[in-house]
Amino acid sequence: MISIRFEDRVSIGLQYVLDSLHACSPFGQERVRRLRFYAPEERAALLTELGNTARAAKEAQTQKSLYEKIMLVLCQLKDIRGSLSRLFEGVCLDHVELFELKGFLLRIEELLPLFDRMNEAVRIEGMAFSDPSEALKILDPEHTRSRGFYIPDGASEPLRAIRREKKQLEQRLYEAETVAEKDALKAERTRVCAEEESEERAIRKAMCLALLPYVSAMQADADAAGRLDFLIQKALFGVRYGGVLPELTDTALELTDMINPELCDLLKEKGRAFVPVSIAADRGATVITGANMGGKSVAMKTVALNALLMQAGFLVCAKRARLPMFHCVKLLFDDLQSMQSGLSGFGSEIVRFSEALDEAEQGYSLLLIDELARGTNPDEGARIVQAVTRYLNGANAISILATHYDGVAELARAHYQIIGLKDVDPDAIKAELSGAERDGVAVIARHMNYGLYRVEGRADCPKDALNILRMLSLKPEILERIERSYDTEKS
Repeated sequence: MISIRFEDRVSIGLQYVLDSLHACSPFGQERVRRLRFYAPEERAALLTELGNTARAAKEAQTQKSLYEKIMLVLCQLKDIRGSLSRLFEGVCLDHVELFELKGFLLRIEELLPLFDRMNEAVRIEGMAFSDPSEALKILDPEHTRSRGFYIPDGASEPLRAIRREKKQLEQRLYEAETVAEKDALKAERTRVCAEEESEERAIRKAMCLALLPYVSAMQADADAAGRLDFLIQKALFGVRYGGVLPELTDTALELTDMINPELCDLLKEKGRAFVPVSIAADRGATVITGANMGGKSVAMKTVALNALLMQAGFLVCAKRARLPMFHCVKLLFDDLQSMQSGLSGFGSEIVRFSEALDEAEQGYSLLLIDELARGTNPDEGARIVQAVTRYLNGANAISILATHYDGVAELARAHYQIIGLKDVDPDAIKAELSGAERDGVAVIARHMNYGLYRVEGRADCPKDALNILRMLSLKPEILERIERSYDTEKS
């Protein structure tokens, strides 16, 4: 079962996606808050949800006015599930609870024709609402369709007689002249009000008994309202970010020009654009290499985000997507929480890695491991990552590892490199920095290509760090020593 820590949701941009949704009803809001990932054995249900989302997204522009009307009705729904539970337990509901039940049924009555119109355009599968008219007859016997709840005089003959007497007493009280007469009438009115309250309670109890057969239908309608609310929000999200209907595979993952919505929006605010990332992987280890600042972590987090979105019934933020269903998705990034609890960086990595392997052995999984063994010395770190890569080649999982260690990529099933500064002229960057722009990091980031390309054959990690040192005009005597060390390695 997929379970993602809140910290990881924030890190990969999933929480940003959820926060961008504007579910209208308490039932839809709960679905967003308690995001559910479909399990591999629920493949048929996921396909249904994905199909619904894709068709709803396709019709979002032409049916914009209809969607807005539906959302307006959904916004007026109250959470009646607590009242339904009390009703099922035999509790006599009070006026407020019956008022909310009546309001819920009226909104469902209003929603039905709108849902039918949407259904004609979208062909929503596996979702339906009950006809609330019979339940409404109990709560609105005079068919006023008023928004308030009031037990009418005609609910029972005793109630009619009590209210008639009460009205007469109130008239006499209004006309009374002496204090003694008023006191006597007030006492009489108190008695009549108690009788009225007792009779109303008996009527409410009878209403509750009559409503019992409709509890399941109302619960199902509340669930359907949440699903419809969430469906519309997922469709609108897909439209905003160019979501595509993914193809479900058995083991292979292939994402073409995928994006990360949070980073897209952040870069757009700065006048820049997110570079789409493409990657293909299957069972075994896939290694991503590239220098620091190169975007390895961004690529992995974008893979994780889109895999999780698919398994929650969202369209995938890519031009093309082929994905399997995972038993679990494990993200092994910086673990500040463990470090704060007393574990060293290296100890934290190993504990989480071991836990992830144990869970991944329960079913086909996705493991995303960012710079494993960065918490120990480079020689040991390289040996550890090489051994881990060999092991993961035989694991029942797609494992994607980002590393800056040499001697790892050739051991993996597939190797990707960040394009980085591969096609950038260092002299052009230095010229730009000699002008008005003085923020070297910002300039380099602007020219950095965060896309991936697949490497065939042997290739060491790119030496973008050296290029960055040149662009930032490190002292010549230091730079010369570094360059000589590179030349010594090559010889």
